[in-house]
Amino acid sequence: MINSNHCFSKNSTIIYKELDGATVLIDPYRRTIVNLNDTAREVWHLLDGQRPVAGVIEAMREGFDIDEVTLRKDVLSFLDELAKREMIA
Repeated sequence: MINSNHCFSKNSTIIYKELDGATVLIDPYRRTIVNLNDTAREVWHLLDGQRPVAGVIEAMREGFDIDEVTLRKDVLSFLDELAKREMIA
């Protein structure tokens, strides 16, 4: 379970790239790629190591026309996936 007060930092080895209209995260060591939708791309940009998860969700509420419950679920699910892949800490 992700703590809403945790401040995630990006793994410095992960490459953020926009390719042919798609945005991806590339882990060169594990040779994996994660495709990002608009929500995931914004989450990635907001992860600065100082903003808590609750702050990421709050910042996104202003820019996305989505209910808070769905947004929270999507953000937490994405962060969980990134944490399992060791793309964030």
